[in-house]
Amino acid sequence: MAGSRRPRILFGAVIVIFIVIFTRWQYEAAPTAPLQLEETNSKGEPISLNLPPTPSTPPNPSTPQLIQDAHKLGSADDFLPHFAAVRQLPALSLAEAKKTCTWGPDTFVNFQYTEEDDWVKKDRPDDELAQKREEWHAFVEKSMLPYAQVKDKFSGRGLVVCAGNQDTLMRLKVILRALKKIGSAIAMEVHYWADEMDEAAKKELVELYQPNAMHFNDLSGPHNILQVKKDQLWINYQLKTASVINSRFAEPLLLDSDNIPIIKPEELYDSSVYKEFGSVFWPDIARTRSNNPMWAITNTPCAMDEYEQESGQLLVDKRRFWYHLQLATWLNNEQGKYYNEFLLGDKDMFRFAWHALKTKYGHPKKWLTSVGTENDGYYCGHSFAQHHPDDERVAFLHGGLVKTVDLDVMRWNRDHKGGYYRSYKSAPSDEDPATSVNVAIKFDSADYLPNKGPGVKVAQCTDMKDVEARDINEILFGFEKTFEEIGGYWQLDANR
Repeated sequence: MAGSRRPRILFGAVIVIFIVIFTRWQYEAAPTAPLQLEETNSKGEPISLNLPPTPSTPPNPSTPQLIQDAHKLGSADDFLPHFAAVRQLPALSLAEAKKTCTWGPDTFVNFQYTEEDDWVKKDRPDDELAQKREEWHAFVEKSMLPYAQVKDKFSGRGLVVCAGNQDTLMRLKVILRALKKIGSAIAMEVHYWADEMDEAAKKELVELYQPNAMHFNDLSGPHNILQVKKDQLWINYQLKTASVINSRFAEPLLLDSDNIPIIKPEELYDSSVYKEFGSVFWPDIARTRSNNPMWAITNTPCAMDEYEQESGQLLVDKRRFWYHLQLATWLNNEQGKYYNEFLLGDKDMFRFAWHALKTKYGHPKKWLTSVGTENDGYYCGHSFAQHHPDDERVAFLHGGLVKTVDLDVMRWNRDHKGGYYRSYKSAPSDEDPATSVNVAIKFDSADYLPNKGPGVKVAQCTDMKDVEARDINEILFGFEKTFEEIGGYWQLDANR
């Protein structure tokens, strides 16, 4: 009996093996069409689920892969494979870039350019933008200075201020007095150009602050890591990006000379935003137009929930973002003539360098606050209160338009109205960047001044039109007195 069963068992095994081989051949030979699965809906009716086919070949591990959370990388050289993937991204046309921003015609997004600017009236051609994209791709791939060559050239933390001419030096003295008043002992670098700063000026600044906490750097000198050009005829915004990259600090905090610290700057390094992103970019009052060429050049869809950058203050870790800073400097210095047609100097060069390299940057949770004066119901914002990255505290008061005001306006407000810092406007939606605020720039004709003729524009102002002005003491108690104590009215004292 056992001998008669063996042939039948062997024959059955052969049949099973044949069926398995045939079934596998049919499966592997089948086309890779979407798999159809049948389920039923709530009514018991059949529905089909179309699932994508399984890839026939696994991804090539040698192909550069984009890192979604690149901002978490620990060192500059860790970004190099990421940059290779960035350069392989499909090109984004301007039409594609701008379609993600759907502001209506009644939404006043960006007042810093008019409808008469050529790129606003007519979109830049895609072939021009493709050329510019290829240029920065080539710079990133071939021309950046390796991190290994510079990593031992900077360390520590400190303020970086670009100053040199008489006005900026006077404003810098205000900063130094403010730092001493709030008890800050942070180290500071002053970057200047050639003969702008003499030894007597340096000595005066050192004596005003702390002898062991100040360093001076001549940006025109050959000792700088990266050289920078200077245009003798215009405001040289490229000196700010150059100051950051040539700083001896590993974690520089860039500060404009007209920007007054309200809290100890040292506190910002401990913020949760900075610890996560290794950078803090503070917001401006406007947004970037949807057809700004920079969106397409950097392969970035227009963002409705993003403000422009206000670079009166900026915090960054150079050990992680050395290459990002080089791109920002290159855009601002080597390519500044082109990019300054639709970006205002250093402003936004940092932001779009991060966008180009597909890296998230940190920003405060709270939008800026406009600070200024209100006279007879007319509000004139001349400064921005910028907030601590983590909370509502004011960290800086950047007097961007203070340096442009007619001094009679400043004097009249100080002597007859109790000060030039009396009012503020903070939008109710200032923690929701997706909500647009009606912002504008306007001019104060100062009809209240007896020696000014009707219609004379003597003060440029920013405004949040739908927001009621409030007393500045609600957010900066006693600041007007502090402003006087630290010499904020030096312009009036010097022009008596």
